Amino acid sequence: ASISLIFPFGRTMAPKPRLADTAYVPPVSAPTTPDYVAPAPTVAASTPPVYVAPPARRVSFSAESLFAFNKSDIGAEGKMALDKFAADTRGSSYDTIVVEGHTDRIGSNRYNQALSERRADAVKDYLVSTDRLESAKINSIGKGETATVTKPGDCIGKRATPKLIACLAPDRRVDVVVNALR
Repeated sequence: ASISLIFPFGRTMAPKPRLADTAYVPPVSAPTTPDYVAPAPTVAASTPPVYVAPPARRVSFSAESLFAFNKSDIGAEGKMALDKFAADTRGSSYDTIVVEGHTDRIGSNRYNQALSERRADAVKDYLVSTDRLESAKINSIGKGETATVTKPGDCIGKRATPKLIACLAPDRRVDVVVNALR
């Protein structure tokens, strides 16, 4: 047996009818025949549990740890970081993995877009070829300089000076988003 209460939060309750407004209804008596069986009490159906998918897991790798400045070849330090990520991911159940490549604002939009795509593709190819993650579940996308971490006034300058390159380092990254199953 179960008992449930309903609390209508945010709604006003209808006023109770006054006694003078209700009509008297006599109780219905059960038949007196011996073969009468009272109906079973009805039990409210329980609500099925609601499953909520876990939030996506986002791992961000700095481009400096994966690639040399202005390059898309994965270095030794980057391979070690990706190996650790793949080992952690291999044991879990996931729906999709999205690899997002990002660049800073140094260079033209077209060049940065192409560089971000090459970097995302390089990470995807590495994860698939060396760590046997499912290729069909991994997508790569280049976002160029569209999703920067630094704010417009943080890094001043347009020429690629060592100071500006260091300031814009957080913008150069590869984000890996794992969409887990429930």
